[in-house]
Amino acid sequence: MRALVDGRFSWDSAGEVTGLGREGLVRCREELLAHHLLQPTSADDGPLLPVNPELAAARLAEPLEQTIRSYRTAVDNTRERLLQLMPAYLGRSVSGPVSGGLEIVTDPAEVQLMIDQYVSKCSRDLMTMQPGGKRDPATLQRSLPNDYAMAQRGVRVRMIYQHTTRTQLSMRSYVNAMAEAGAEVRTADQLAERMFIVDREVAFIPKRAQPDQPPGAVVVREPVLVSFLCALFDQFWITSQPFHAEGPGYQNVSDDLKRSLLELLAQGLKDEVVARRLGMSVRTCRRHIASLMQELGAESRFEAGVRAAQLGLLRRDGVEE
Repeated sequence: MRALVDGRFSWDSAGEVTGLGREGLVRCREELLAHHLLQPTSADDGPLLPVNPELAAARLAEPLEQTIRSYRTAVDNTRERLLQLMPAYLGRSVSGPVSGGLEIVTDPAEVQLMIDQYVSKCSRDLMTMQPGGKRDPATLQRSLPNDYAMAQRGVRVRMIYQHTTRTQLSMRSYVNAMAEAGAEVRTADQLAERMFIVDREVAFIPKRAQPDQPPGAVVVREPVLVSFLCALFDQFWITSQPFHAEGPGYQNVSDDLKRSLLELLAQGLKDEVVARRLGMSVRTCRRHIASLMQELGAESRFEAGVRAAQLGLLRRDGVEE
């Protein structure tokens, strides 16, 4: 800061401000030179002049950026060479032959890699449907820069989550940022399986070998099937509610959530199943159930379902389901 005031580096001024001795001042000067925040004049014995930090950062980062560019070029060249083998690969999948524009990938890591690659190249339209409750904050933070950039470059991004994500602070922060970039985010009480559709040309849907195992994926490229999945997404989109991150957690959806809870209870489903359908923990689900029973003055879940039906609480848009 003293060099900025004086317009040059001065041993006396620096010593007066910092209180350092000659050895300490030498270390400071060398540190400033190493970070390009001081530069010599054209004269060999001229003074050291302060440098704009933005220019210093550019000079300091240039070697690293050159290295990054060289690695990026190498990656692109490698990808281009390997993608030349795609016609042969599509004749087989990880789990066997492929037919009808379907590819089965069993390794979750490979699934995520494929999704990331397709999403990074998305140019027109991205639709995602992600059931479940709380999202991993680290994953949201990691994916935000690429998702934000994609929305800003003009891709129409539409995302559907479940109502229960509205109370998560990291999710609300993510949604707020994505909305600023032009993305549209909605929530619904219940969703089908996880789904990604890229440019209405390729879709990813889960494939589970066992209920408790991480899912692989079925990669769908057949146009008729992709069109069907787009129509399915649109149906969920129409009935879902806009997610406005600046509002209270369950704004505009509390009645929808209560009604869904009552409908599932009326079906006689167990708490674990109800919680999974609504994307919440079993403990939270039971708390909502207890609150509803108290609100309805019911002593049993069956009685709560009967009273809800009598009061017309299981109706949507005036039509009883």
